[in-house]
Amino acid sequence: MNKNETCIGKIIYSKLPIEWMRYNMYIESDKYRNIPMLVFRVQESCPENLVDTLKECIDSFEGKICWKLFENPMTRKTNYVLSISELEDLYKQSCSEQIQYNQIDYFGAEKYKKFCDDAILEIPMLAKHIAEIL
Repeated sequence: MNKNETCIGKIIYSKLPIEWMRYNMYIESDKYRNIPMLVFRVQESCPENLVDTLKECIDSFEGKICWKLFENPMTRKTNYVLSISELEDLYKQSCSEQIQYNQIDYFGAEKYKKFCDDAILEIPMLAKHIAEIL
């Protein structure tokens, strides 16, 4: 396992009370499986300002692509997704239209691969940014 796959999850786990987390943002051996994302749920006792601080931290990151922390609108419990902003748009549209879109079909193969490649390259820089600010 490549440490870049899990570096952001480990930082967030060390700073917030996490109930559940899928640590791998992507799988190195299958990097085009999904757009890189971190999915987690905080414990009910987590002060809301900690999540807000994390959101502000991610919003302040100045990378090649725009990263977002958002609530997954398609889950019963409050699960957070840390990924590129375009994925938030896809989730919102899927939820409003009650359709599960395939990421590759939605974005187109070329754009989808670029999102994956750019996100994977930025993960170490985003991790450093989160570690310094959070």
